[in-house]
Amino acid sequence: MNRKLPSLARSLLAAGLLLVAARGAQAAGLTEGSEYKLLKPAQPSEAAPGKVGVVEVFWYACGHCYMLEPKLEAWNQKGRPAYVQLIRLPATWNPVVKLQARVFYTIELLGKPQLHDEVFREINVKGNRMDTPEKIEAFFVSRGVGKAEFQKAFSSFAVESKVLRAEDLNKRYKITSTPTIVVNGKYVTDVGMAGDEDRLFQVVNELAARDKPGG
Repeated sequence: MNRKLPSLARSLLAAGLLLVAARGAQAAGLTEGSEYKLLKPAQPSEAAPGKVGVVEVFWYACGHCYMLEPKLEAWNQKGRPAYVQLIRLPATWNPVVKLQARVFYTIELLGKPQLHDEVFREINVKGNRMDTPEKIEAFFVSRGVGKAEFQKAFSSFAVESKVLRAEDLNKRYKITSTPTIVVNGKYVTDVGMAGDEDRLFQVVNELAARDKPGG
């Protein structure tokens, strides 16, 4: 018996090490259906050539989007790999949500990116729902945008085209909630699947690395 114990102990130790290694490998990787899901069919990337697109689908009146925004911007500034391009895409699933998508593209057309955060605060902190063209116009005018300048941009063909494109992408990405992240038109994840906000960006980086140009 005594001679067999060392052999048995070695076997148990080896089995234990294999189990630990297997668990470690599982923890280091990502599990489809857990941390992310595949988008079927995959969609063409919206990123520039040579870039992996990370699309954040958001809604200005979504409290979770508002809370995520500072961490998303921090990741974009310091945690985003150089080969990754962040693309913000407004949700469009009903008329009010689509109206606020128009707000996003109006901000873009006017060249006033600082208003993006201000719209989030106006809705989520100040309680102004910005759910009618009149409320939206009043907001822009209060931020120094001329009434005629706002109306021209808000009703422009350029903004209308981008809203229609956003609506098409929302359908292609099968968006039903926000915030949702779509990586390179292939992988879909969110805070719930990742586990928490910090882990979300680790998941995004790992998914993007799978499609790294030249990788």
